[in-house]
Amino acid sequence: MTTQSLSSRKEPWTVTGLLSRVSGMNTVWITVALIAEIVVFAACLPPGTFVSIYNLQTILSDAAVLLILATAATLIIVAGGIDLSLGSTLTLSAVCAASVVRIVAPQSEVLAICAGALTGVAVGAIVGAFNGYLVAYRRLPPFVVTLGSLGVALGIARLTSGGVGISGLPESIRGFGQGYWLGIPLPFLIGLAVIIVFWFVLELTRFGEHTYFIGSNAEAATRGGIDVPRHAMGLYTMAGALAGFAGLVDFARFQVASVATGHITELIAAIAAVVIGGGSLFGGIGSLKGTFVGVFIPIILANGLLIGGIERFWQDVITGFILILAVWFDQWRRTSDVAR
Repeated sequence: MTTQSLSSRKEPWTVTGLLSRVSGMNTVWITVALIAEIVVFAACLPPGTFVSIYNLQTILSDAAVLLILATAATLIIVAGGIDLSLGSTLTLSAVCAASVVRIVAPQSEVLAICAGALTGVAVGAIVGAFNGYLVAYRRLPPFVVTLGSLGVALGIARLTSGGVGISGLPESIRGFGQGYWLGIPLPFLIGLAVIIVFWFVLELTRFGEHTYFIGSNAEAATRGGIDVPRHAMGLYTMAGALAGFAGLVDFARFQVASVATGHITELIAAIAAVVIGGGSLFGGIGSLKGTFVGVFIPIILANGLLIGGIERFWQDVITGFILILAVWFDQWRRTSDVAR
């Protein structure tokens, strides 16, 4: 009997039964949580600060990179894996792309932007392929492999840049990273396009069907004729390329390829968004619709706390707690499904 059929059994009207029903309505409950978060900040913060066109544009801009990273994390998590190197891959890709742009820009800004973009995505794909090979063909634990890659990619980025951020990029990149279309930030529209494309891939193609199948039961997928190692390597390569693309959006927006943190906070927020959105770290479950809504919970939380004057470091603490609570809820949900 499938999990879905198990979860469709009637539950008594108890607190546990009500929570079980709500846990099966992932997009609904996270949307309610998001609305509640917005209402609380709108009521508690000074008028014209949180609720304003400018702040809405800021929130959408802040969500752009996280949408792309969370898309990459969703692909891996649905397949039963994990990639802790996405933030460092973003950093390395941005540094390499910025370096290429600075070298080529004196000859042609257009050529510099194209070469930088190709370099960033290619570097991300290489890191992802490295992870995928070790996980899929050498059968090393993805947690260990990607944790190691986190350090390697961040170290190479710092060596390449001399430990400082790379700035001094062409002015034309500023228009790409800080421009608007009908009042909507261009980086957000790019992130939205990415998540829509991969929603189609994950939900409506055979590739997506195989991804869910592998995450649910890799052994059964192999018996069903799916080349699990090749598929897994493809997923990690794709996730790395997406992280590289996120690096391009990040340095175009801020005009600097930073190596200070390795975007660890963004990595945590991306994984939290996937789990908040209904994805399971055990694989086989997840939705980019849920991930899309889940992205805005840490983004709006950080934004509201910043407007409220809360120190930046507390935002990292709270984001970490959100991830812990989301994983706890995922564990509770799985335990409840098994018990039923």
